[in-house]
Amino acid sequence: MPCEYQNIYLIPPELAASPAQNVAENLLKHQVRIGVNTHFSGTPRLAYTRVIDKELLEAGLVALDIDETQFAGSIVIGSQCYIESGNIPAFHNLPVKLSTVQINDGPVGQIRIGDRVVLQGVAILAYQRVEVGNDVIFGPMVTIMDSSGHPLLGRGQAGEAARIRSAPVRIANGAWIGAGATILKGVSIGEGAVIGTQAVVSEDVPPFCVVTGNPARIVKQLQSDAKVDANLSEKMLAVC
Repeated sequence: MPCEYQNIYLIPPELAASPAQNVAENLLKHQVRIGVNTHFSGTPRLAYTRVIDKELLEAGLVALDIDETQFAGSIVIGSQCYIESGNIPAFHNLPVKLSTVQINDGPVGQIRIGDRVVLQGVAILAYQRVEVGNDVIFGPMVTIMDSSGHPLLGRGQAGEAARIRSAPVRIANGAWIGAGATILKGVSIGEGAVIGTQAVVSEDVPPFCVVTGNPARIVKQLQSDAKVDANLSEKMLAVC
């Protein structure tokens, strides 16, 4: 028996990519938390989604309708972020899409975006938790999913929604994510890491590493600013 999907769109989805008008004000009405001086260029698509096993719904074992109050605060966007959802840029771009998901009557997924983050046509889907640190820059059309959105076996059978599995995704401060990259469930990306264009990341990425390819593999180790500063300090002390 297939699942049923219930959605609450925080801004009418047909407005996605249109010129931004009162975006922050509309999102705040739906209990999205937004820091100061965050700028929206173009209109993003944000949704609260509930996935229900229809047999539970028909038996009256779960709530009939999605409850928006349970999603309050499930999307948090920090201060001084730049959210690009328009068609003005010279590069290919799509509306930013942020979706938090509830399975049956379970806990609601969480999206946490830090300060000074640049999102350009990025799609983030959180069944459990997607956490982005400060000063992270995303190239256009990156996809981040903490779940595949379906079980591997028994598609369309009873209990499908309940069998969906997820694992948190974490992106540390100062990471760079290249255009078209895909970051899959359970992945942690370390501080200052660089993810190459179109990379598919299914395993953790250490801090200050460059990964490319499908599946993504480490191709370079970077030197952190902290290490550079330490080396310079040692050389200066040696001279003195």
